[in-house]
Amino acid sequence: MIGSLARWLDPLAALERRRSKALTRFGHEPLVRSLLVHSIPMANANPWQLPMLVLDMETSGLNPAQDRILSMGWIPIVDGTLRLGESCHYYLAAETVRAESSVIHHITPQVLHGGLDERDALSKLLEAIAGRLLVVHGAAIERHFLGALLARHCGIDHELPLLWLDTLVLERSLLRNRHVQRVDYRLSEIRKRRGLPPYLAHNALADAVATGELLLVQMKEILAGQPQALGPLYRRVHLNGMRI
Repeated sequence: MIGSLARWLDPLAALERRRSKALTRFGHEPLVRSLLVHSIPMANANPWQLPMLVLDMETSGLNPAQDRILSMGWIPIVDGTLRLGESCHYYLAAETVRAESSVIHHITPQVLHGGLDERDALSKLLEAIAGRLLVVHGAAIERHFLGALLARHCGIDHELPLLWLDTLVLERSLLRNRHVQRVDYRLSEIRKRRGLPPYLAHNALADAVATGELLLVQMKEILAGQPQALGPLYRRVHLNGMRI
């Protein structure tokens, strides 16, 4: 009885139940079905052996209803190794780009004019995500803008039950345990505190690589001397600010 209750309360088991229901509801859409046919890993799965995809999106603002994605970058993690040779970086087509976006993201109108159509970009992204855990730093942008893409192109207005690991939330959980307050959680600042080298900021692929490196460092710290299991990682994300 206790074991059954624990499994019911396990956030990964709950996510798996939501995935199964979502497959029944949204599986008619081929792009979405490719995401939902893969079961959510169990809590005792070894995270070092799970395929991951580190994702970053650069956007023109924070509101997916009004703003748009300027670029996407991602890199797979396989067997605890960043696969640089399999990384991808795409600009999305647009007629114009605001001056402030051009300065912040180093993106010119000429680059966006020759970029990918939004639906083509979504198709490539969903193909890359299928069967992998998603890794991000500060998940709000990627979650909300992915949701907006799925609503526009697949008619899905509910957030899909995907497995996200958020390096910002993981870092917050580690520092809370040390009673550290008033911390800068920007990716560049966390990397600096941890002695990791600086990368070009506001570039989707560079930020994806930087996030992937940070995750591997965090995993080593969190799982040091502990069973190598996904459950403790995901519970930190689930309990410290990222409910899915």
